Amino acid sequence: MTKMPEEQARHRKAPSDLMQIPIVWSYELLKYLRSWRLLASIAIVVAILALIYILPPALGRPYNGTDENVAIWVEDFSALNMSMPGLIPPQSFGTINRSMIDLDSLQLYVNGTTYPSNNGASWVFLQLDFADELPSFMGGSPKLNAVVFMENLTGSAVTASYDWTTSKEDFNSLFLGFVTILVIICATLFAGDALVGEFQNRTGYLIFPNPLKREVLFLGKFCASMTAGTLVVVLFYVGLALLSFLTVHGIDDDFLASMLFAVEFLLATTAVGYFISSILKGSTGAIVLTFFLFVIILPIVDGVSSFAGVKIESSVTFAANVITYIVLDPYPVDTSVEAFGFTIYSYYPSVSSAAIVMMVYTVVAMALSLIMFKRKQLTG
Repeated sequence: MTKMPEEQARHRKAPSDLMQIPIVWSYELLKYLRSWRLLASIAIVVAILALIYILPPALGRPYNGTDENVAIWVEDFSALNMSMPGLIPPQSFGTINRSMIDLDSLQLYVNGTTYPSNNGASWVFLQLDFADELPSFMGGSPKLNAVVFMENLTGSAVTASYDWTTSKEDFNSLFLGFVTILVIICATLFAGDALVGEFQNRTGYLIFPNPLKREVLFLGKFCASMTAGTLVVVLFYVGLALLSFLTVHGIDDDFLASMLFAVEFLLATTAVGYFISSILKGSTGAIVLTFFLFVIILPIVDGVSSFAGVKIESSVTFAANVITYIVLDPYPVDTSVEAFGFTIYSYYPSVSSAAIVMMVYTVVAMALSLIMFKRKQLTG
């Protein structure tokens, strides 16, 4: 009877390669959950959200408020070079420099006297779209909040009082500009030394002789790195969504698309981080190179293209700009401006090319890093 457990153990089959991947994943993920790196990443998320949310109001730029007796510069309507079918021919117009106006609170005054709309017979509020006349080349929306008057008020003192709030688009894009650096930090912390650590810390002497293929170890570790990084990125977007609902009562229509692109960028940077980790011999060098590659080296190349007039769509950091631009309506277009005797070009990745570039980086970097990891030998 006492021999049965020994006999069962002798005939028990080891888990298949496919079943071993979740085992490695859970072990590596548990290491991240207990490490300072995950805590540091979460602290960075909290710091970014808190600082961006607090600083603008502290510096005198709140996200909503009430404007009282704001002067409106009135011009002749013919300056707009447009017509408005169905309305009495407008004579003049004035603009209001706020993202979103509460129309129920909008009150106009002409020469100090209340100027009612009279159901649109005196004036109407419109959001004019200049997408054709003024392309969105600076990452913003070429739209104008305007009060159109049916009589000529160009010589009158026109003021307005109204409640206003920041648009969902403007509020979300203010935060999304920091997503790329957050993703790079995650890739650096969770991928930079993921492979080289097995050689530098000599843990490979315990792992490699066991019946565990390096492909299984690689995929398990990669999935754990992606899981940890995705947790941080999703936490950022959840926090931003809560702030957005609290402040501007919703999120932009393309908010989730931005998050998906952020995860794809994390996938690409993590794969490149694994490739760097597979070819270098020290953890410090791998971490530093991963960070500097995405923060300094590739952005410099992207910046030079603005002066050289060459659109480098193959750059993964250039493609990552879609994370922020995807929430802008309309989506910004390429353009050029003359300044100080130079032509400065502004380039923006298309949504489709950005997705393809990041996926290509992921596949190529993963394939190369796996090949290098399998060939790398323990020394010392």
